[in-house]
Amino acid sequence: MCAAAQAPAKNFANLLSTSKSIRKFKKKIPPVEAITKIAESGKNHLPPEFTNRIEFIVIYDEKLKTRMEQASESMFQRLYGQSNNDIDRAKLNAYNHYAKFFIKAPVVFAITQKTPFSVNINDMVKAMQTSAKVHGLELLELMPQLSAHKEFAEVLNLKKPAQVLTILASGYPD
Repeated sequence: MCAAAQAPAKNFANLLSTSKSIRKFKKKIPPVEAITKIAESGKNHLPPEFTNRIEFIVIYDEKLKTRMEQASESMFQRLYGQSNNDIDRAKLNAYNHYAKFFIKAPVVFAITQKTPFSVNINDMVKAMQTSAKVHGLELLELMPQLSAHKEFAEVLNLKKPAQVLTILASGYPD
């Protein structure tokens, strides 16, 4: 296996070792008004030139979240196949189950970009997390899922060159 094929699995394993703990959500669906305010707060923290290039997709549908879970599973299997050592494989196996907890979230935000460009979304995500707290919700960014961005783009029927920037899970903390 060439070094380039090994890099994604190694980088992913490093990310897993530094990731935050997984939390649970209550099944109660947050009000549409709260979800709208959270999305608006994110849009308000984007530079003006990017606001028309970023799209917020709000996912409530269980079937769609299940398809995203399957895409995530596919990504894990691909990374597992690229891994060439038992430590990385063990980390991937241990994290695989927990990485898909977002399907248990009542609401999932998929933040997408219509065309590829470089933008720092950290301030946007922080603003969304602050807005979520105001409404009694928790909002978690799921960076490891970005390894499945191509699969998620297919599930969400994004037309190339659009792509998923990040996935955010939200709901009332349990």
